Amino acid sequence: MFEFLFKRQGDKPDGTGAEPQADQPAAPGPTPREQQAALLSQLAGNEQAAADFILHSEFSDLRLAAAEHVHSPEHLERVYNAIRNTDRRVAKLMHGRLDAHRHHQAEVERARAAIEQARQLAQDDRLSPNQVADLDRRWSVIDASELTAEFTEVRAQLTRRLEAQVALQRRVIDALAELRALSSSASAAADDARIEQLLAMLEGVGSEPEHVSLPRHLLNDAQALAAQLHASRDARRRQHDTVAAPAQAAAGANGDAGTQQRAG
Repeated sequence: MFEFLFKRQGDKPDGTGAEPQADQPAAPGPTPREQQAALLSQLAGNEQAAADFILHSEFSDLRLAAAEHVHSPEHLERVYNAIRNTDRRVAKLMHGRLDAHRHHQAEVERARAAIEQARQLAQDDRLSPNQVADLDRRWSVIDASELTAEFTEVRAQLTRRLEAQVALQRRVIDALAELRALSSSASAAADDARIEQLLAMLEGVGSEPEHVSLPRHLLNDAQALAAQLHASRDARRRQHDTVAAPAQAAAGANGDAGTQQRAG
C-alpha cells in the first residue's frame, strides 16, 4: 500500500525523464523519514493503514508510533506474526494487547455464565440468600463492564424475591405471636373473630409465591397452634351447648305449663 514511500534513497524512479543538468541542481525533497512521518500523522486510527505502515517502514520509532493505532485482534495477529523477530518493542506491544484481548474475552464469558446463573436462580422456587451471596461473590471478581447493566437487571429480580421472602416470614411470625397472645388471654372467646382471621391468613400462606422459602419450624408451629386453637374453640362450643341445653329445656317446660293453665 505504501511501497512508493518506502523505496531506498538512490533508487531511480520509473520512466524516461531527462536527468537534471549539472548547472541546475534540483531542490532537495523530503527525506524518506520525513515522508513516512507525514504519512504517520495521517493514520488517524486507521488500523489497516497502520498495520501496513509498520510492515513497510524501516524506522523503528515510527513503527512504534504507528503501533498505537492497532488494537483489533486480526491486525494485532498480523503485525505480531510478521515483526516478532525484527522489532521486539512493537512485537511486545502487539503481544501484550493480544493477551489483554484474550483475557477480556474470558472475562466476558465468565460474566455471561454468571448472568445465566442469575436467570436460573430467578426461576428457582427454592431461591435462598446463600445462593445469591455466592452469585455476588462470583460477580465481584469479574471484569466485564459492558455486561454490568444486564447483570444488575437480573440481580434486581433476585433482590425483590428475597425481600418478598423476608416480608412473608415476618407476617407469619407476627401472626403466630398474636395468636399465642390471644389464646392465653382470658377473653379468647371474645377474640374468636380475630383468631379466625389470623388462622385463615396462615392457612393461605401455601398460595404465596415465596411460601417454599418459609422455615420448616414456622410451618410446624403454625399447624400446631392452629390445631390447638381449633380444639379450644370446639371445646368452648361444646361447653356452651351443654350449659344452654337445660336452660332451653326449662324454658320449654315453663311455656307448656303456662299454656295448660290458660286452657284450664
